[in-house]
Amino acid sequence: MPRAVGAAALALATCIGALCAVPTAATAAAPPPGGEATIASPPSTSEPNLILRGAGKGVLLSDRYTRGSLSWWSTDGRQIPAECGVLAWLGDEVACDGTELKIRDYATGATESVPRRENRAWAAALSPTQVLAHEKDADGRYVLHLLGRANEPRKDVPVTGAGALGSYAVLASDARGALVEYWGAGPEGKHRHGLLDYATATLKELPEVPGGGATYNHVGLGAKWIAMVRSNEAVMVSRTDPAVVRTVPIGTYPERVLPVGDWLIADTGDRDDPVVTAYPIDGGAPRPVLERLDGQLVLGADGGAYGLSTIKGSTRWAVHRISADAQGALRVQEALAVPPRPADRRSIAIAQGDLSALHVDNTEFVLGYRTSVAGPPSITEAPVWRCERSASDPLCPEAAGRFGGNAATGDGRIVGMSADTAGCSTPCSVTVHIRDARTGGSQRTVKLPGALRNPGIVSSSGRYLLVGAETEGVPRKLVLDIDAGKVLDVKPAPAAGLWGSLLWQPEGDKGVVAATDLRTGQVVRHVDLGSACRPYELQANGDWFYSTCAADGAGAAAYHVPTRRRIPLPFVAERPLGQVRLGDGYVVQDDAGLNLYNLRSRQPVKEYQVQQYVAGYGLDWSVDRFGGRPAHLDQGETIHVVGVTGAASPLGVIDQNVPGTLDAKTAGSRQARWWLSKPVASWRLTARNKASGITTVVRSGGETRGAIDLVWDGKDQAGRVVMNGAYEWTLLAVPADGQGARLKATGPVTLTGARPPAGRGRP
Repeated sequence: MPRAVGAAALALATCIGALCAVPTAATAAAPPPGGEATIASPPSTSEPNLILRGAGKGVLLSDRYTRGSLSWWSTDGRQIPAECGVLAWLGDEVACDGTELKIRDYATGATESVPRRENRAWAAALSPTQVLAHEKDADGRYVLHLLGRANEPRKDVPVTGAGALGSYAVLASDARGALVEYWGAGPEGKHRHGLLDYATATLKELPEVPGGGATYNHVGLGAKWIAMVRSNEAVMVSRTDPAVVRTVPIGTYPERVLPVGDWLIADTGDRDDPVVTAYPIDGGAPRPVLERLDGQLVLGADGGAYGLSTIKGSTRWAVHRISADAQGALRVQEALAVPPRPADRRSIAIAQGDLSALHVDNTEFVLGYRTSVAGPPSITEAPVWRCERSASDPLCPEAAGRFGGNAATGDGRIVGMSADTAGCSTPCSVTVHIRDARTGGSQRTVKLPGALRNPGIVSSSGRYLLVGAETEGVPRKLVLDIDAGKVLDVKPAPAAGLWGSLLWQPEGDKGVVAATDLRTGQVVRHVDLGSACRPYELQANGDWFYSTCAADGAGAAAYHVPTRRRIPLPFVAERPLGQVRLGDGYVVQDDAGLNLYNLRSRQPVKEYQVQQYVAGYGLDWSVDRFGGRPAHLDQGETIHVVGVTGAASPLGVIDQNVPGTLDAKTAGSRQARWWLSKPVASWRLTARNKASGITTVVRSGGETRGAIDLVWDGKDQAGRVVMNGAYEWTLLAVPADGQGARLKATGPVTLTGARPPAGRGRP
């Protein structure tokens, strides 16, 4: 179900003829101190989130998911909600239930009230002069009445013709009468359809199904004919003379029918061929009139049939009017243009300023956007990459899917999960999908070992992925090396945090955590979080940690390593609500709303809040762990990227894969990669020959997000061969956000296999 429930109609602009109206947006919250950037979802080709109810000079529409939120859309650009308990409508008039029936004509603005009479209850039908009601007799049977409106001298007229009813329902009505389905009183009461004529206050029984013994599947009230469908044919009864009956073969069982002039409009299409067809009542060839119809066909005040639909050759949705001219020929016209609703966004992930979003429309597709990493937040209007589920790319959306969560790795990849059974509430086989976040990007999979329950992505950082699951009822965590395509031989504690190549886990029960280098398996660092408890939940992000002390979320706090400052947080982070994610100097809490607490002043300052947020199990919002900003979806499928005030952490290398010996002749040994804690504006790699002291520029580059990845073939940046020997490499990089010192990382490397021309080569 789309996230846009009550807000869907507010997102629409409407046009009738040449006049358009844009609904007033809901009052927005104050802009966040750090600024905000938004990107709307692309337009959907699916049906709008609206239901067509009635048509007069304007059109009555209700929201698909709230149903009661009826609004009147006018030709002069007005959109007026019916703020009442709507009982019935007729053309532009809406009747609201209450101790008295309040009727408003939205075209003229006229209002009136019809007092409720003793022992009378309103029914769902009205005419320009009367309102249908009923009373119950001493035996509990229904007796219909027509109660006069202000311009009708007959204030209470009993309906004759069918006697007391065991039960009834109004199926359709117009200004002249109502189509009623009813059951006779008593155990043997027959099931019938009848036409209630307002002028004579009589309920006339309509013909039975040929052969008897059953009732009609569908009925439709037109200005001239009544259509009653049984199986694949329609019995047409004249409204002026019920003795005049026609039978129209349809051929295919219709979902909806409505007579217009001497035509029967029937929705006989299916998913593969969703065509609405017009059948001549007096015989002749049928003709298509609408391509796709969403919802019912509505009899307008002018006698035409209205439908929320598309027409052949177009995917654009609109309210179309089908009418018959004086010669009986059909005409199809657009009565109300309905701008497309936004495509449903199911999940988002952001890392290093690169954002991906899974969209679901008639197909599933992933769009990638690039956000700014310096200055106020901004986001590209057009996606910078996309993939779409297709025969040639069937796994496109899996790396961004909802099952088990999804994440961006911070080095230009996204990861997600799939399972061989839905949900994995029972043990199942789980596959991790890794995709390069670019158009035409490669995709690979890693199969998790064993049968798992309730798997989910806990954290990702570069080449490592931390996954949680249950095995035989016992919670466990796994660490994947997605470059190597395998699960590492480590057994993380129930509380574990991942940052770069370091896996942080509790050590003892006094608040100390230890970092294991996943490249070597060695414990390389300890930090005392100052909590005096063993962390129940643990997250790591550079110099920042987040932890709780108990399953109920008690003791939620952040810790800043350089200042040795523990920062208690003003909430209890109890699952499933209360989910918290740690960014660079801030946390975002999901507690039926989103709360952003800025920690960069060493105090928790609530800097941003989204109230009445529609939670998406952690997938409708995301935190850029790599010096970046949080992002979330709103009810209208718009992505918000929210700035955070204060200084981000310094730039650093959080993982690296640099060979100790580089053989220029062997391709596999020439690869070097450095994973970065945040984007850089520029970088340069140099190599200093330890024997000669001469420094060579190996490579340099501009803005880079995530990882510096290069192949050193034994040549410098100008293409000149470098002499074999022992070197010290130095990586210099400038942070793209302008915050903190430039990066300087060094290490040894021995170059072999370089073959300069005789007498040439750089030492």
